[in-house]
Amino acid sequence: MGMTHTLLQPFDPDHNAQWYPALRSADLRHQKAIGVYCGSRPVVIVRPEAGLVFALDDRCTHRQVPLSRGVVSGTFIRCPLHGIKFARSGRCYSPDMVLEEMPPRAEGWGCREKEGWIFLYSGNADDADEALIPAMTHHDGKDWCHETFIREINAPVPLLMDHVQRFGRRTTSGSVTYLDQNITEQQISSHYRVVASTPLSVLPGMARPWRATVDTTLVDQNVYFSSEDDATLCAEIWLGYMPTGRDGRTRVCGKISIRQDHTRLPGRVSGSLWAKLLWKLLWKEQSLPEAEWSAIQQSGRVGHSDFFPPAQAMQDLVTKNNQRMAKEG
Repeated sequence: MGMTHTLLQPFDPDHNAQWYPALRSADLRHQKAIGVYCGSRPVVIVRPEAGLVFALDDRCTHRQVPLSRGVVSGTFIRCPLHGIKFARSGRCYSPDMVLEEMPPRAEGWGCREKEGWIFLYSGNADDADEALIPAMTHHDGKDWCHETFIREINAPVPLLMDHVQRFGRRTTSGSVTYLDQNITEQQISSHYRVVASTPLSVLPGMARPWRATVDTTLVDQNVYFSSEDDATLCAEIWLGYMPTGRDGRTRVCGKISIRQDHTRLPGRVSGSLWAKLLWKLLWKEQSLPEAEWSAIQQSGRVGHSDFFPPAQAMQDLVTKNNQRMAKEG
């Protein structure tokens, strides 16, 4: 097996036109606005009085004041400084609703809701294809419990994905054997055999040994845990990533689905507890990618050399995407 030089540098969404998870739908209440960063660009996401959510550059085109500090009025977001109103189209109106040519319209973003999350498209809003929004398996019914999380981590997306792919090297997982991987143009599926240690060994429905699959794309990962005996899916973790600055900071959006355990605590209490435990185990060593990123920055290096097959495949995926984006524009 050859060695690959793995690049772990942050990327700018302006040069990687993708859908990125920004907020949980429940976090944005009726007639409210929230400001976030997608890469180095500030974005305001608005839930108007009527109609779908929309997003604009989070700056008034008059005096650059953040629109997220303003008020949602009907279907408009109003600048907190002079009361100038901006429609979902970005068109600018005076406080008495006269259409203004100056200041110019605000830049719009592709913005859609899917499965309880709000996504932003970092390319031209007119090119935003909803069919390309990251998909997560959705489990309904009394047999499944769900938990969602958002966390800001001071490390770039490629480094965080790399650490998730290496979950099996952590002492919290148990004895893990890397098996193989399947690679397509847009996804890497890495497979592991796990003989779990406590507490994963007593996860509801988990027989010993069990299997784990990590599906990785450019913007999200799905981790599946299933029994090796009968391939029953016991748990799934979806992780979506959005760069939030040129310094490498990342917003991680997560959803955990756990098959209920009817033999211990009552119904959803048990599922909810295990969902939170899995999340904590996944990011128990959050300080490690942050420490590694700090060391990379201090050393002046851009990555490291690696024999691990999923890391090599991830580097190939990133390289091909960069080449495609350069060719397109």
